[in-house]
Amino acid sequence: MAEDRPGYSFSAEAPPEVAGFLRAKSLRPAFSWQDVEPEEHAVAFSVAKAMQVDVLEDIRAAVQTAIDDGQTFAQFQADLRPRLEARGWWGRADMTDPDTGEARDVQLGSPRRLRTIYRANLRSARAAGQWDRIERAKAGLPYLIYQLGPSERHRPHHVAKEGLVLPVDDAFWSEWMPPNGWGCKCHVRQITRAEAERRGIAEAPERRTVDHVNDRTGQVREVPVGIDPGWDVNPGRERARNAADWLQGRLDAPAETYAAERFRAAAARAAAEDVTGSWRFRRAFETPAREGERPADAVPLPVAVLEPRWIDALNAAGRTLSVTDRLARAGAQRWSMPAEAYAGLTSRLQGAPVLRGTDGELTFVLLDEAAPRLLRVRRGADGRAGIADAAPASASDALHDALDGGGAEVLRGREALDAWRARTPRGVVYD
Repeated sequence: MAEDRPGYSFSAEAPPEVAGFLRAKSLRPAFSWQDVEPEEHAVAFSVAKAMQVDVLEDIRAAVQTAIDDGQTFAQFQADLRPRLEARGWWGRADMTDPDTGEARDVQLGSPRRLRTIYRANLRSARAAGQWDRIERAKAGLPYLIYQLGPSERHRPHHVAKEGLVLPVDDAFWSEWMPPNGWGCKCHVRQITRAEAERRGIAEAPERRTVDHVNDRTGQVREVPVGIDPGWDVNPGRERARNAADWLQGRLDAPAETYAAERFRAAAARAAAEDVTGSWRFRRAFETPAREGERPADAVPLPVAVLEPRWIDALNAAGRTLSVTDRLARAGAQRWSMPAEAYAGLTSRLQGAPVLRGTDGELTFVLLDEAAPRLLRVRRGADGRAGIADAAPASASDALHDALDGGGAEVLRGREALDAWRARTPRGVVYD
């Protein structure tokens, strides 16, 4: 007899909004949690005392795997602890505070710290992913209700918020979107107008704050009473705001300080990943061309952040690389480059070989694809960098031509290109 099975199934994978939240973050080494502003946590991954990039990358990769595969804490710890011990980032150790030059006895890795890292990052990622879905569904589900989690003990200020119903767009959620502190398990549920009216729509509580002094910098920050310092920013809304700023070019403005520039760079990179992975971006590929559309009517779609040297080489403005909606729709067929192919483009461009042609255009050679792709970039009429062509090098001969006396100058990646040429003769056609 055939085994009875349900006619439906649930994916074991994390929702893309959750998985993508961490993947888009830049690395931010820091000696103390107070060295990283709450807004920066939305776009940068940081662990206190993880000053080595390789250690921070190991931790981030382990958290990403835990999110992607739904790992328990026991699995997460079993995978990560041996790697941290091998790098010497375990137990207590002497470490120099880079701000003061003082040698201090500090706690590096420990089971307790790994549990904190695991819980804090998974809850933040889930909350950010939930916010993306909240924004998408708010036309039909325009209210949120604050609910307590399964903790044995609750913070009194969180208990006071239980059952609070407010519109999705209320400023209250900019600060009080759970989790609202270390170990907080509170959450929100999105509800219809009918349920909100039945439960009673409240006025936003009075915003009461307390001054928190950053012991590292002396900076004073107002933190809402009841929220732990550092947890007073809604990471999902912050990422959405950064993406909007990026789309409107506000993140291209010159920064006044190094710290501000570092934040802008991280925010722009995260925005690029968020935008190209969003349903809004995919919709641009599905929208048919407008009747009577002219080339000048094309809408630029930002898809990546370029390194400053390439912006300078193109004599372009800003830091954004765009493709027009018109070219993107055509390229989905002509270049075999659908919306999904733009995901992670910023990271892929950072390691790609770069050629400069006699016309001053740059060609990024994406060797990480099954068929190498030649991404030709030029300065557009608006002064910004734009994709002009993305021919897959099933046109392998095109890359050979560029390297063999085609007038192209290799600006980066000579060894990678030579290795590709050595193993790929002319005339190769990729599947």
